[in-house]
Amino acid sequence: MYSQCDSEGIEHVLLKEIVNHRKDDTAYSIDDGWVQTRGGRRSRRKTTKGWWLLVEWKDNTTSWVPFKELKALFPIELAEYAVANKIVEEPAFAWWVKDVLRKRNRIIAKIKSRYWKTTH
Repeated sequence: MYSQCDSEGIEHVLLKEIVNHRKDDTAYSIDDGWVQTRGGRRSRRKTTKGWWLLVEWKDNTTSWVPFKELKALFPIELAEYAVANKIVEEPAFAWWVKDVLRKRNRIIAKIKSRYWKTTH
């Protein structure tokens, strides 16, 4: 009921919530979260390596999903999960979470302004 099927018969299940996370030995530590650029500046390491998230789907099944896939499909939910679980400073999250939340806030502000224009 909660899954959707496209024209090619591929089933897509909808996200209910992100339940848990884990990282393996290949994930970068907080100390390794910065790289030196050619110009001598420090910048955040852009990586999603080594992170897995336990996801509960709308059909009440759970599965471990690689970070990269979940980031591409559900960036706002993943960013909110990172903030709620205080893992924003991890290298896999630190380079993109702030931008995604800022974009989410801009979208909400635009929707609110349109609402006021149509009702008043």
